[in-house]
Formats: sequence, structure tokens, C-alpha cells
Amino acid sequence: MGLLRHFIRTINSSRSMILFVAFAGFFFIRTALCPLSHDDYGYAFIWDGAHGGNLEAMQFGSPEIEHRDRVESFSDIFQSLKSHYFLWGGRIFAHAFVQFFIWIGKPVFDIANTIIFIFLVLTIINLSNTWLKISRAALLWIFFTLFILQAASLMSTLWLTGSCNYMWMTFFQLFFLTPYVKALRSHDAANSALNVVLMIILGLCAGWSNEAGALATVCLTIFLTFMCKIQKVFRPWMIAGLLAVSVGCAFMILAPGNFARMEFAHPNFVYTKDVFLHHMSEGFLRVVAADFIALIPMFIYFARRNSTGINMAEILMLAFTATGFLVPIALLFSPEYNGRISITSLSFILVASSSAILELERQNLKAFLNLPKKFLRGVSLVLTISFVSYFATLIYVDLSIFNANRRQVRYIQRNAELDPIPMPRMQIRHRFESIHGDRSAAAELDYFAGIEAKLNSCRNSCVAQYYGVKHVIAVEE
Repeated sequence: MGLLRHFIRTINSSRSMILFVAFAGFFFIRTALCPLSHDDYGYAFIWDGAHGGNLEAMQFGSPEIEHRDRVESFSDIFQSLKSHYFLWGGRIFAHAFVQFFIWIGKPVFDIANTIIFIFLVLTIINLSNTWLKISRAALLWIFFTLFILQAASLMSTLWLTGSCNYMWMTFFQLFFLTPYVKALRSHDAANSALNVVLMIILGLCAGWSNEAGALATVCLTIFLTFMCKIQKVFRPWMIAGLLAVSVGCAFMILAPGNFARMEFAHPNFVYTKDVFLHHMSEGFLRVVAADFIALIPMFIYFARRNSTGINMAEILMLAFTATGFLVPIALLFSPEYNGRISITSLSFILVASSSAILELERQNLKAFLNLPKKFLRGVSLVLTISFVSYFATLIYVDLSIFNANRRQVRYIQRNAELDPIPMPRMQIRHRFESIHGDRSAAAELDYFAGIEAKLNSCRNSCVAQYYGVKHVIAVEE
């Protein structure tokens, strides 16, 4: 409720409200048009760890082994997550959301995902100390960064399984850090037993999220707690939150399932120079490049800075910047590098950038630029037309994918008697890969739901069971 009250107080101008509604509407439309695919179908069923789970290690050989039971209750989710934790991975908090929404239905997720996106942006604004004076420049910079710069944006913010694992967990990480930051900015903090309980709950949520983001959150929490001690605003709930986030992170990383999956996916894994270089080229450089661009406002701020001392706003800028870069660095030393972590890294970076924008506005950035108003208006018009056109092409392709997906579902239903059902390529008529890249689902959906040209594929099996048919298989036309 407090976040909503701040939202109403902050978005107090019609232009800011229009901006927020426009981007939230754009995000909702894209979420609604993004179909279920890939791992979504695996998590639609109770995790069968005794037979390899529901994804890559899924066992085949008899109908009994291949069969999976649909998730149809909270009890099923609990049973599934227990098996998942011990035999596949530790992210049970994120996957609880995944299985809940696939059970309840995609339309409910579409609404909830948009709400979490809005709350993530509001939390970034809150941490940037811009509640009292909303900065439209900061708001536009946040949206530009998340929609244009973010690596693998579709897979980490719109796709159901990816969003719950990355965007949702990023929100919980930043929301958990908010009381620490507010205590440092206001030089005051509440102190009650309720605060301790709330921080334990939030800490477990933030720690039991995703590996790189949780580790970075633990490090930043240690620093913020230390700063609160120095600033003499330390409260018992701060150490309770630190312990909780650390415990949650430990339970996630040390999950028995992580070691089981490691043995399956990377047997006898040895970290080498080649692994490091592969991670650098395949994901790290893209994520870090986006981070550096997102930091342009902070670079400008420090270039203009004349004072010799350092204030709390600047300390927090640097702390969130360091944490943002710690996320992709931590992932460098894992067996796999996933660019979806960009949403987490960028969100920490955006706290620093938004804070810098606010400070620059206080120093009258327009005077610093010293550019004619007509020129600035012309540039704004050109940029507006360019971005609106670009976003329109994204919706155009999304709509084509949505319709193609529906045609494929009807095709499965019409040919349910076939064994297997031959699935042609997705007929996505409108493609802009050269400008969309991984912001569009076109590159991920050559075939319906990501199925493959082999019968003993976990995706094929789960898709077939989801729609009540025997087998589906990808075929060349």
C-alpha cells in the first residue's frame, strides 16, 4: 500500500501519468501476445525427479516413465517444488510463481507481470530518491534502458518462465534493499518487532531468487548495513534482513538439485580459459555494454562535479553501480552464461543513473547543454517518431507470432489422431531480426513451442501431453 501511495504522489503530472500508462500498456500488450513455449510446458506438470524431471534429463522408454501429471492444486506445486529442489535446481521461489501461473492461466500472468514491471520501475525510482520530484527524464531513461538496451529482454521480462526467474526476482531484490537505502537517506529508521519479521520474509524472498542477483544483493546488504552502523541509524531489523538474505541465498545455491543438474549437464566440468573466453563473448560483453550505456547520466554528473567531498547520494550511486557490475561478473564463473541476467544488472545500474539524473536536474542540465529550444524540440520529435515506429514493429511481429501460435494449436487439435503429429515451421510472416534481435520471439520460435525434430525430446513430450495427444515432431516443409 505504501508503494501505491508513493506512486499516486509521484505521478502527479499529466505528462508523467501518460508516459507511465503508455509504457505499461505497451508492456502488457507484448506480454499478452507472448505465447507459452519451451520450459513453460515442462513446468505445467508435477516435477518427476524420479524419472529425470520434465526438461533435458527427462527419461523415455515406456508410457509410465514418459507420463507426467498436470499441476492442478497448491499441493501439486509443493510436491513438484520439493522434487525440483532435490533433483534439479534451487530456485523454488521463482518456480512456484511459474507453476502457479501456468496452472491458473496465462491471462492472469499477463496482468500480474505488468504489475510487477510497474512496481520494479517504481522501486528503482524510490531507491533513486525521486519520489518528491518525479523526473520525466529519469522515467524515460529507465524505459529506454529496459526496452532497448537490455539483453534478452523478451526472455527475461515477457516469457512466463523467464520473467518469473529474472524480472520478478529482481523486483524482490531491490524492494528488500529499500528500507536500508531510505534509512541512509533520511538518517532515521523505524524500530519494531514487526520490522524484524518483515525483513526476514523479504530477505528470504530476495536471497532465494536467482544466483548472481542474490549474491550481489547479499554483498550490497553487507555494505548498506555497515554504512547504517557508521551513520548511527543501525536497527535490529537490518541484521535480521542480512541474515535472512544470506540464508535464502545459501539454501538456493546449495540445493542438492544444483549438483544433480551439474552432473547431468556438465559432467566432469573444469573451469578453463576457454570457458572464460566463451562466457565473455557470448554474454558478458553484451550485458556490460548495456550497463555502461545506461550509466551515461552518472558519468556526466561526476564530470560536472566540483566538490572534493562525497555525499550519501554519491556513495549510494557508486554502491549500486558496483553491485550492477558484480552481477554479470559473478556469472562469469558459472558453467553457463545466461544473458537474461541483464535485467538484474541493469536495474541496479538504473538506480545510480536515475539518482544522477535527479542531481543533474537540480544543477540545471539544460543550461549546461546550452542548446536552442527549437533544436531540442526537433530532436525530441525525431526520437519520439523513431521509438514509436520501432515499438510498433515489435507489436506487429508479436501479433504475427500470436496468430501463428493459435493456428498451430488448432492444427494439433484437428490432427489429434495422428501419431506423431508432424509440425511445420511457424508461419511468422513479419520479421525484423536485423533491428529486433533478441527482443522478439521470432528467433526463438522456428517451431511451435520450441519443439525439435526428434520424438524423444522433453519439449515434444510435454507439449504433446499438455494438448492431450500422443506425440508431436518438428518437420521440414
